[in-house]
Amino acid sequence: MICDCCCRRSFESSRGITKMIKLEGTIINVFTQQGGKDKKTGAAFEDRDKVQLMGELELPNGDIKHELINLSVDDGKHYETLKNKRVSIPCGALASGRNVIFYVTKGGTPKILPSI
Repeated sequence: MICDCCCRRSFESSRGITKMIKLEGTIINVFTQQGGKDKKTGAAFEDRDKVQLMGELELPNGDIKHELINLSVDDGKHYETLKNKRVSIPCGALASGRNVIFYVTKGGTPKILPSI
C-alpha cells in the first residue's frame, strides 16, 4: 500500500491482532543526536541514535516524491553496515497535530530488500 504521508508502507498483521507499518527506503545516514533538556518540562534526556531513511512516495499524477524520515533506534551501530542499502523497517506511527511521527518497534530489525 502506498500512503499519502511518507515512504512506501505496507500493512502487515501479526497473529491477526496488531497492525504494523513497514517503512521502506534507503538508509542514507546514521548519527547520534546530542542529549539536553526539554524546553517545557526541564527534564533531561540522553543522547539518541538516529537513522535517516530516504523513501519514495508515488503521487497521483505518477511522479515520485522523495521523503526523508528520521527514526530513533536502540543502537545505531547495527545500522552502519546498512548505509546506502534499501531496507524495510517495522515501525509504528503517532499523530502529532498535522505531522506523523514514526518509531521503530521494540525488537524491530531492518530487512535488506532487493535493489530496484
